[in-house]
This record gives sequence, C-alpha cells and structure tokens, in this order.
Amino acid sequence: MKKRWLTLLTALSLSAFAGSLPDYKTLCADFPDVSGWKITKCDGMKMTNPMFGEVVTATKSYTKGGSRADISILSGMQAMMMWAPYQSGTTMESDDELMKVETIDGFPVGIGYNKKDRSGGVVVQIAPNAVLAVTFTDMSWKEALELAKRFDWKKLHALFQ
Repeated sequence: MKKRWLTLLTALSLSAFAGSLPDYKTLCADFPDVSGWKITKCDGMKMTNPMFGEVVTATKSYTKGGSRADISILSGMQAMMMWAPYQSGTTMESDDELMKVETIDGFPVGIGYNKKDRSGGVVVQIAPNAVLAVTFTDMSWKEALELAKRFDWKKLHALFQ
C-alpha cells in the first residue's frame, strides 16, 4: 500500500509540470548564428509520458575546420544526467584533465575538459529541470564556453519556469 502511495505522489508531482515546457521549435529559434561556423539544422522533440512527465530537447551542431560543438538544450531526466557530474561542485585538475564548477551570471556552469584530446563538455544549469550542454572536440573549454555564452541564458531560464 505504501508503495502505491509513493508511486501516485511521484506521478502527480511529475504531472504538475506537464504542459509547462516550451515547444522544441521555440528552443530551436533561440540557437544563435555564429559567423565562420557551419551550423546544422536544429533537431528536437517534445514528449509527454505519464510516468516520467514532460521532456523537450533541441540540438544543433557547429563546425569550423576540425573543431566541432554539439549544443543541446535538454530538460527532464537527460538534463539531470548531464548535470550530475557537477552537482557536488567538485574541482579537479591534473596534467590531463580539468573539472570545475563556476557561477557565471548567476548560473551554475560545469566544465569537463580533456587537455590532451582538446575535448569535453560545458553544461549550464538554466533551470532545475533544464540545461544547455555543449559537447566539443578539437577546441579549448574556453572556446566552448564562449559558444555557450552566445545563448540568452536568462531567456532560456524563463522558458522553463
């Protein structure tokens, strides 16, 4: 009986968010054009499930020479999984890797970087249920962060409220 109540409460709490997320086409419209970069068409989806609530994703790829950045706006379980490595606020640096969490313009930003491969990820927690994620290759983490900063984080935050 106790398990049924827990399942019911979880489903009700998740359904409270149903219908509150933006459409993926709205998110696609917020991806910036970046001079000198080849940019793919935005791919996205919005899904509602009674057990897991509502999820929305939008993704574009940016390439310039050998550099590539796949940029996504994600909500729901995917967003929580992307933010999980940074949740504790751990900072670590070695000759090979860097991991840190910073606050930029009021938003928590996680940075993971493999120095030898020049690859990694930048994850901006734009809302408790959403992130802006940049996975990149053949570029520095600072270049990837600059791409992330081209988005209007405050506008994205408002879309997930």
